[in-house]
Amino acid sequence: MNPPVITAVTAWVPEAIPLSRWMTIESTLRATGHPGWDAWMRSWHPDYGHWLDAWPGKETGGSHPVHSGLVTPGMTCMVPVETGTGLSGLAVKVANALCAARLPDARPVDVIVFCHSSLDEHVSTTVAGRLCAEVGTPCFPFSVSQQHGVSPFTALRLAADLLVAEPHVQTILIVAAEKWFPPFSRMCGTCMVHGDAAGAMLVERTDPGTGGVHLLDVATRHVPVDMVCRDAGVADARTFPLLSMIDSLLARHGLHDGNVNDVVGHPGIPSLRAAVSDLLGRPDAGVQHEHCVHLGAAESIVRLAQILNRAACGRRHRVLLWGYGTGGFIGTALLEMRGAPSQPISRTMSSPSYDP
Repeated sequence: MNPPVITAVTAWVPEAIPLSRWMTIESTLRATGHPGWDAWMRSWHPDYGHWLDAWPGKETGGSHPVHSGLVTPGMTCMVPVETGTGLSGLAVKVANALCAARLPDARPVDVIVFCHSSLDEHVSTTVAGRLCAEVGTPCFPFSVSQQHGVSPFTALRLAADLLVAEPHVQTILIVAAEKWFPPFSRMCGTCMVHGDAAGAMLVERTDPGTGGVHLLDVATRHVPVDMVCRDAGVADARTFPLLSMIDSLLARHGLHDGNVNDVVGHPGIPSLRAAVSDLLGRPDAGVQHEHCVHLGAAESIVRLAQILNRAACGRRHRVLLWGYGTGGFIGTALLEMRGAPSQPISRTMSSPSYDP
């Protein structure tokens, strides 16, 4: 079977504001919290509440500090914050933008996969169902959640498998969105802040000569880790499994580090980024938001849209994506640009202060 092809990518990152401003907004929102959410939060606070409270100057409710020797993100750190809509609205924004750019005779969407970590008043299956209604054709929607930044890698793996197992499936829409809102905190430990964002991509069954981004391979794995930020120079538990997975992925296709044109990873864990850069002999393509900010499930799609805007379409151009989830998930994907697609493959939407 021919490899699946990513025929369209779009992303949205809202205006970034200083973390200090968000903390003020968050305090106001918490003061007018939802009783149902508050009861739910109290039920798990004894076991996990120290993550929510682990911020300088706050008490941890009797729990041990998450990590006492680390520098926390500064209050001037610029964090993308969506103020005009919720999680469901963000997902619909990118899905509609991507579908509106398709050709009139394009094949209908058969499957929708919604990826997320954050929650709002809608459960994830409701958001997936709304996306199905917005697309306007009968399709099968479902969600991949709680894998943080690795959710899109799992979605790509599922998409590739579905195209093999289900001959009638032709087009799969993957949408990732994050919108952080109390009672859930943007702070992840003491060294990372979650930003709001959304991204979408179409994965299609195509002919061998079709231009676009071919999905050569994708893999995910779960590694037990402590949810703490490590000191500089201390290897993360995900490091060796991630490097091993990248080596295996390249070997399966008879490739080596010199065959990779761009490396696109996740921010937030410097030791992981350094290890991958050393393995492949080239630096990461770099993020366009601050390194303390992680866009959760939307991170990889946003980064892919940015790199495709710069990549040369007239020659083979390979991109290695890698990412991690705060719960110990790791993922990597090998993509290859083969010629120019029939229409612009990447459309990056953004607010004026965040213009990639």
